[in-house]
Amino acid sequence: MSYASLRFVLDEQGAPYYQQLVAHIQQSIVSGEWGIGDKLPSSRFLASSLGVSRSTTTRAYDQLIAEGVLTSEEKRGVFVAALPMMTPRTPSPVRLATPMEGPEQVQRFDSGADASVFPTKEWAASMRRSWLTPDFAVLQGGYATGYPALKAAIVEYLYRVRGLECCAEQIIVTAGSRDSLLLLKHTLSALSKTSPKWWLESPTYPPIRECFRADNASGELTIDDEGPCLPTSTTGSNVAILTPNRQYPLGISMSPQRRQKWLMNLENNLSEWWLVEDDYDNEFVYHGRNNVPFMQTASVHPNAKNRLFFIGSFSKVLFRGLRLGFIVAPLAHLDAMRNSQRKLGSSASLPIQPAVADFMQQGHFERHVNRMRRHYRIKRDALLSLLDEFLSHWFYWKKPQGGMHILVEFKANFTKQNASNKPLDQIIAGQLTQANIVLSTLSEHYDKNATCFHREGFLLGFSGPSLEQIEDLVGAIASCCQENIETS
Repeated sequence: MSYASLRFVLDEQGAPYYQQLVAHIQQSIVSGEWGIGDKLPSSRFLASSLGVSRSTTTRAYDQLIAEGVLTSEEKRGVFVAALPMMTPRTPSPVRLATPMEGPEQVQRFDSGADASVFPTKEWAASMRRSWLTPDFAVLQGGYATGYPALKAAIVEYLYRVRGLECCAEQIIVTAGSRDSLLLLKHTLSALSKTSPKWWLESPTYPPIRECFRADNASGELTIDDEGPCLPTSTTGSNVAILTPNRQYPLGISMSPQRRQKWLMNLENNLSEWWLVEDDYDNEFVYHGRNNVPFMQTASVHPNAKNRLFFIGSFSKVLFRGLRLGFIVAPLAHLDAMRNSQRKLGSSASLPIQPAVADFMQQGHFERHVNRMRRHYRIKRDALLSLLDEFLSHWFYWKKPQGGMHILVEFKANFTKQNASNKPLDQIIAGQLTQANIVLSTLSEHYDKNATCFHREGFLLGFSGPSLEQIEDLVGAIASCCQENIETS
């Protein structure tokens, strides 16, 4: 196989070399000089040819692989990636189930991990390797805060990929995001001088609201173009649960100015505030790299650092059934975290943790994330193409730079037509349930009693369904809108 030809030089006075290299490679592909499947020279050979360090060429290749422009095949090399061409199709009419028919498989825009492309061979090898000589403490149910090798792998990954500095002692392994929130709820209630008020973004992920609904002590944080707004006035103890890097479900990134206001609020000794940062799907960035710092990374004031907790999850990246997550807790409050964990009991599966640790140590985790970035980007672009073709009459949306779903919102003239008290997105979703199609509505992400303006639309997850399923689902939505919404 011949290599793609190299016909460019790097400008010593120009942008950083790796950025120039990225631009040259992209231009060679766009111009047709390099075609799909062409093999690029190794990073070592390319570095030698251009007279630059190998880290420069490796960084350029890694960025283009993450963006889906190139693809890496183990023991074969780096190639120009193939993107699918979407062929025009007419949306199929919605077929409603009749009472005499048996149940059909439910279809949904799922924003979970695509398990169909999970590297089962590598995973099986990690499971076998980690249990050839099992740790006696694992067999005895030890390691209450998590398997040590897994905690060390998480620390290394967070620092290398996102620049978060922490130590293994700060990692508390949990059974996922919901388990993390319940543990933090118990811990922060014990640490606070008064019973804390829990501030939730509005809109937010419904299970988060359910987690705190019983307390009858939650407030709503309005979201604007800069992210979640600070409450105007508060007293006593307060805890805010934030998704600053990519707000769920609106997809807004918190501005540096708003981020600084939140951190300054923590530094103010006149109020007792805690922040919980939820980084739920930020491994998947499709243009460049995720350079938005964690709030723990941005904060330098000791008082702020001691009041920041970070939660992450493996289930969104690997597979839903894994049910494994983690908390990065301040060193000052580890004893309180451990006390709460002892009282609540550990829910995280210990036997699976050595396998995850090995999977990360062998480099399979990061390779899998890189492959999935390209895989999900293809699905995202396919969905965007279908939205332009079939749903632009009723909805508007923004192209997401990352994440696993696209938010489509009804245009104002259609929501104004709806005379009923029920949101239009829930009306359309209700119609589609008769066709065994389940849609996640934007309106259900708001508290029913919230005072902020309720927006209406759908969260279209593109990571879970196949390309064929995405086409069918878009066609079903288009058909249902044609039948149920008057043309204005």
